Amino acid sequence: MIFAVSQPALAQDDSGVSGASSEKQGDTIIVTGSRIARKDFDSNSPAVTVDQGLLENTGTAALEVSLNRLPQFSPAKTPTAGGDIQPTATNTPGSATISLRGLGANRNLVLIDSRRSTPSNASGVVDISTIPSAAIERIEIISGGASATYGADAIAGVTNFILKKDVQGLEMDGRVGLTQEGDGLEYQFSGIMGADLPDGRGNISLSMSVNTREASYQRNRSWYQDLWADPNIAGTQFFIENPGIFFGYDNLPTAISSMFPNSSLPSYGGYTAYANTDGSAFVNGSWTNGGVYTPYFEGYTGSVDGTEYKVSNAGTLSQNNTSTYLIFPSTRYNIFARGNYEINDWIGVFAQGLFSQVSTHTRQEPGPITSGWSVAIDPTTLDADQLSADMWELLNSRPDPDAPFEMRAMMPEDREGFTDVMTYNMLAGFEGSIPGTDWTWDASVNHGVSVTSSRQTGIYSLERLRTVLNSGNFGEGFSATGNSKDNGFGASTATCTSGLNFFIVPEGGFSEDCLDAIRADLKNRSTMRQTIAELNLQGKLFDLPAGELRGAFGASYREQEYEFINDTLTSQGTSFQDQALGIYPSADSEGYYNVKEVYGELLVPLLADKPFAKALSLELGGRISDYSTTGTSYTYKVLGEWEVNDWMRFRGGYNRAERSPNIGELYLSSQETFGYNYAGDPCSLANPLSWSANPSNANGNAVRAVCEQLMDRSGDSNAKTTYYSGTQSNSTFGYAWPTLVGNADLTTEKADTWTAGVVLRSPFDTPALSRLKLSIDWYDIYTKDAIAPLSIAAALQQCLDPTYNPLVLTNASAAADTVFCQNIERNQTGAQGTVYLTYTNSGRFRVQGIDTQLDWAMDVGPGTLSANVLVNYLIKYKSAALPTLPMVDYVGTLGTEENALNFGAYEYRVLTSLNYSVGKVQLGLQWQHLPAVEDSAEATIATTTVGASAYDIFHFNGSYAVADNFTIRFGVENLFNRAPPLTNYNPANSSAATTGLLSGGTYSGSLYDTSGRRFYLGANVKF
Repeated sequence: MIFAVSQPALAQDDSGVSGASSEKQGDTIIVTGSRIARKDFDSNSPAVTVDQGLLENTGTAALEVSLNRLPQFSPAKTPTAGGDIQPTATNTPGSATISLRGLGANRNLVLIDSRRSTPSNASGVVDISTIPSAAIERIEIISGGASATYGADAIAGVTNFILKKDVQGLEMDGRVGLTQEGDGLEYQFSGIMGADLPDGRGNISLSMSVNTREASYQRNRSWYQDLWADPNIAGTQFFIENPGIFFGYDNLPTAISSMFPNSSLPSYGGYTAYANTDGSAFVNGSWTNGGVYTPYFEGYTGSVDGTEYKVSNAGTLSQNNTSTYLIFPSTRYNIFARGNYEINDWIGVFAQGLFSQVSTHTRQEPGPITSGWSVAIDPTTLDADQLSADMWELLNSRPDPDAPFEMRAMMPEDREGFTDVMTYNMLAGFEGSIPGTDWTWDASVNHGVSVTSSRQTGIYSLERLRTVLNSGNFGEGFSATGNSKDNGFGASTATCTSGLNFFIVPEGGFSEDCLDAIRADLKNRSTMRQTIAELNLQGKLFDLPAGELRGAFGASYREQEYEFINDTLTSQGTSFQDQALGIYPSADSEGYYNVKEVYGELLVPLLADKPFAKALSLELGGRISDYSTTGTSYTYKVLGEWEVNDWMRFRGGYNRAERSPNIGELYLSSQETFGYNYAGDPCSLANPLSWSANPSNANGNAVRAVCEQLMDRSGDSNAKTTYYSGTQSNSTFGYAWPTLVGNADLTTEKADTWTAGVVLRSPFDTPALSRLKLSIDWYDIYTKDAIAPLSIAAALQQCLDPTYNPLVLTNASAAADTVFCQNIERNQTGAQGTVYLTYTNSGRFRVQGIDTQLDWAMDVGPGTLSANVLVNYLIKYKSAALPTLPMVDYVGTLGTEENALNFGAYEYRVLTSLNYSVGKVQLGLQWQHLPAVEDSAEATIATTTVGASAYDIFHFNGSYAVADNFTIRFGVENLFNRAPPLTNYNPANSSAATTGLLSGGTYSGSLYDTSGRRFYLGANVKF
């Protein structure tokens, strides 16, 4: 191993310098990316091998954190997703996934010993936290497509976790890490033991590990404290916690103008009057008055500490959530056992079993009483002392003072998610050779189950809350039995001693019986079952003049069955009497598919030992897959290598891949989400998009006519009048609550991948150059018919843009009845409502770049100095959501999530590792560089918003061999305590008081290190 344990030990598979970068079979090996055994380590696709150095010399056992440092990966789900509390059929809170080339976690195939691992949910992705880290020998990464070899999902390539085999003795390992701020304590203990069977005819091994990670918090980092205090950045909490009363446009209080004489309040849409802790009222908000930004903030008497509460430069009050996780806590247990036994010289048996349990805790701010979770209070049920004088004055000055009022508040407890993922996988089979030949074969059955059990707390029954609050005096002294028959048969009795008066909270908070009366802890469960039966054969077919023609052939059957059972209270469309406050509804989902496959590969030598052609060969492969859902798919590859001499080798070729839709994409039931809308409201007369209702657009009036048809469907005949009598937003950004469903009519997405590269080994014998190696690989991945959910903006465009809905120009009523417009709802004020989305084959994307790797080592003084440099240069990162839209190139920006891609389209990425070893001591330094990037919007329109500045981070590591069998290691990550760069901020927004536009900004915990300096210490002992 050229880089030992103190650096990533990254090596191109062509060189074989990092131990064993492939699976041995006698004198031959099998390289990831092919099933043919051969006598060298050469891979004909871009490949990187990671050994234990990268995994051991870090303060965390999170595999995704280590892999995301490599330029080939873009972050998918990481430990920074601490606010993810909602499990669905396609989302597992606390899971860990990876994304090769940024193409999405479900386009990267995760293997364990070249076999498929068990997915964690209906999206088909593998939670790599379930992989037993103690048993990992190395990780092989093929990033040039590999569907012909391994089947669907390998659009971007393969990440193959190779586990230890033929273990002898006992090895124990421990590690503990802690941040400089004293949080995020993480420790791991693991052990692996094994022994040969009598007569050396087999081996058995067992590995176990336990990992516990405590939470780290944003509040303990100076950069988050500065962010929270910055008046040019809005608070991180969506709603302020002060209770309030929302006054609708149809019943506005006349006392508001005298109570807040310095504020101009909107009549259209209404406003909220909040309560200070002393009972006095204040207003806080903004609106556009005749095209002029108009903030209103008056009467507030509370604290403005710059941490939890602050007044922004836009003139409004905002709040930060100071309990937000930086890294969420987790606990993992892994057990892995394997064994093999040689029955005779030509047949043997093997088996292995894996068990994993991962428990995570995520958290969000309390649920808000607002909008669809609002509560209308009858003021005639309240005594005078239940509200302050200010609130009564406002209520009584309404045209209808006895009308119910909508209360605004935050529930008293954080929303929390507790997720347990239990995974087991059993594999058993036979393997052997054919007498008289070098042919080998294996036949196996692989069955895996992943069960996710989740519980959410801090969730409340909306109807029970409404019942208690409207029982008189906000529920003070409330008592009720659920069943009025037979003395409350089978029902419970709820009481509420203190009441739930959010305006005047009693000292010590609400009584526990009140909270018990409305609590609705949710429970849901999902199960993924996967069964695979496969047969593989490989060996020599016959001799050709240039060498052996070798082949590999096989067949497999795979089936997946998934079920997601949601809590009835939050199952969309299940309960017409109640729902959960604080979490979005999601329906039960289930699905099944199977696929039968056959494949074949050939390794064809063309020339050998010729001038300028030490070796010239082709690697051919094809796979036929028959899916029960999408029919027959064909994938194939044509790769080649030209070894000019001992120090120069060319490689490359073509891969055709097809990815069949997964269970979630096909069968997902209704799932409501919260999302960003990058089109704003296209029905707005001020929307600048070319296909909006803006009268300056050629088709603006026609679009407005369709919008009015949609508003008429809301059930309120005055909806369009209400909407267009007010002032509409000119923004192309907003929030929405779309509902996503699967699409059983999906077809496969298809990808064409081209690669070309050169591998150079130093031809010089000098000490400084003899161990120099360089590889350069170009790749181009073009995917059409990409499977992804339509974005909100694309769904709106398909309805209102005449390019996609020509009826917009000729018949507004008919246009509104098209399937595209049937998916768009407007509410009773005419404003945008629910948008129904589904998965389509509408997208396409293209990613092109160059991978470069430099390896070098030489003796310096009494030791050895080595270096490894990985560089990815991105040439294209293009995407389009709809067939007629031009592809947008995001290179040099933060990227896009369109077509289920991942953020992080850096123009280049560099990872450099230096190592010096002398005797028993090894020291290493790792440097990761990310260049400055533009905001994603820069790809389509000039913007002054900044993506992020350049970023450099260093990690130090070392080890000392106390004895031959005992080594200690240590390190400091983020050596210089580098703060993450601020992302998505606009320095041009310097007049927020008149525009309402803050400079903004946030930190990306997935793209950058937001934890700061971290120390770790580990030890390894072998017996």
